[in-house]
This record gives sequence, C-alpha cells and structure tokens, in this order.
Amino acid sequence: MKKHNFSILLKVFVFTFFISILLSCDAGNKKEEKRDSIMISATSEVSEAIPDSTVQFLITSASIDFSKQKHPTPIDFRHVKAGYTLSTGNEKIYVLCGEFLAQEDKENWLSFATIKTSGYEQYLGNQARAFCEKATISSTGNVDLSVELKNKLAVLRK
Repeated sequence: MKKHNFSILLKVFVFTFFISILLSCDAGNKKEEKRDSIMISATSEVSEAIPDSTVQFLITSASIDFSKQKHPTPIDFRHVKAGYTLSTGNEKIYVLCGEFLAQEDKENWLSFATIKTSGYEQYLGNQARAFCEKATISSTGNVDLSVELKNKLAVLRK
C-alpha cells in the first residue's frame, strides 16, 4: 500500500512539475503592450544615431508642410521620433514620426510621417501610421523632438 501511495505521489509531482514548466514558457512568449501611441507598438528603438543634419531636415520639412496646410492645423505635438525604414535596395529611408493635436479636433491625436526623399513627403492619419509602424526608431538622447518641431512651426507662423 505504501508503494502504491508513493507511486501516485511521484506521478502527481512529475505532472505538476511539467505543467509549471509549460506555463512558465508560455507566459514568456506573451507580450502585453499598453499603447498610448501607435508609434510604440511595432517600432523598435535602437542606439544607432541618425545624423543630426537629417533630423533637422525632417523637422524643418515637417514644420514647413504644417505651416502651409490649412486643415488640420496643428497646435501641439507628441511622441515625435526620428527613424528609418529600409528600401527594397536596403537603403535607409529616413522618417520623422509622431502625433499632433489639431485645432479643429482637440480630442483626437493624428499621426503624421515626414519622409526624406529627394525632397520630402508628408503623410497624415492611417498612411502615416502604417509607415511609422515599420520604422526602426533611433535614439535622440535627451532631445525632445516634439518641442523642436513645435518651436520651429511657431517661428514659421510669425
């Protein structure tokens, strides 16, 4: 009888051990992401720096485009980051991604993407979101690109 109880106890222990291993492996594969912004979910942050001249070009281009367009009129920016995607030829395509609050709709933040081409292109909304979700975001250190963009736009509006 003791041998039978020991056998059952051993089986329960082994079963519990394997179940706990399986559950711990499964829990490591799940990522819970709480998104305050579309930029966070699919982008990866790397330490490879984008040249400052490129970042400044993108900020200037974005601010010029925002100052020219009539609607929507940006009044604030957040989550502005510089990054890049790779072209089919593995060349870097630099992009400035972020969100802005429009004067016409002060409750919803809109996505934007400014892309460095032979000049630049700017996209708003879902097109911007799709482009930015593919981008690899570069670290800009302690520089807040949202503030830089807002200040540059304020100068252009004067």
